Amino acid sequence: MRSLEKRFPSGEGRFALFSHPDCLLHRVGEGHPETPARLESILRGCAALPDSLPVSFQVPPPATLAQLQLVHEEKYLLDLEAACRQKDSLFMTPDNHICPDTFRAVLAAAGCALALGETLLENGAGFALVRPPGHHAGRRSAEGFCFVNHIALAIETIRKRHPAANFLVVDFDVHHGNGIDYIYYNDPTVFYYSLHGTPDHIYPHSGYVHETGQGPGAGFTCNITLPLETSGDEWLRQFSDNLRQAVRKIQPDYVLVGAGFDAHCQDPFGVMNVEDRHFLQAVRLIQETARDYCGGKAGFFLEGGYSTAVLERLVPEIITILATRANSFAC
Repeated sequence: MRSLEKRFPSGEGRFALFSHPDCLLHRVGEGHPETPARLESILRGCAALPDSLPVSFQVPPPATLAQLQLVHEEKYLLDLEAACRQKDSLFMTPDNHICPDTFRAVLAAAGCALALGETLLENGAGFALVRPPGHHAGRRSAEGFCFVNHIALAIETIRKRHPAANFLVVDFDVHHGNGIDYIYYNDPTVFYYSLHGTPDHIYPHSGYVHETGQGPGAGFTCNITLPLETSGDEWLRQFSDNLRQAVRKIQPDYVLVGAGFDAHCQDPFGVMNVEDRHFLQAVRLIQETARDYCGGKAGFFLEGGYSTAVLERLVPEIITILATRANSFAC
């Protein structure tokens, strides 16, 4: 990572990439799909990016316990830290394997999320290349490989300086991001839009179409569910049509993206048939939305996706699109 930091220094107008070596410390066995190889493959792909690409690669400091409390309850965080220190193998659910260094990885990933939030405040854009992922994590719950909610941390970072902001959260991971959805389920300033597999057949068995928000937040959640083996063309059509409706509803000041790639046809979970070209077009649509509504302020956060070959080629291509087009928008 330090070599990428030297090759791609900070600079005005550059698309910001955030990662941290400690994100690789969360190791829970090669049989578990959420391995360090996921992030390592993306970093290999980034190493092949041309030096001329207008990106900056940054290694921000890890988050503090106090910063995590922007979203998460202190007792929950202390329990997680203690479980890692005690060398427990699981935390809260059978999906959430841990090791002694998991909490260090969690702090490192959260630090990247906080830094991306600050970048958006300064009218920038970027991508947090982090693990473990975050969109299933609740205020006091770990599940689905997730421990802290990175998108929520970025939202609360922005709110400290821009309390009246409106947020559009776009989540195209194949699994419903129940953590981010339910944290803001009553909040009319955060529109959560998720495109995911039918809850009857796929984890976490939530995110039904009728779940549209509650109280003041009624109408500010949009869950689009797709059957198993959905084609990439249908996935993209549904994504595009419903994105337009979400944008009109919230009129966002910031766009935050749960970028999961497990709907890919080559993903080992084998749920859908989305191809590279469909993801690339979805990213272009998101970036154009951010340009038209909020000056290009779009933050991407790595979520799922378990084919290292897909991640190695696709994520750098997405970064190239975002960096090149962001630079052209600024000119």
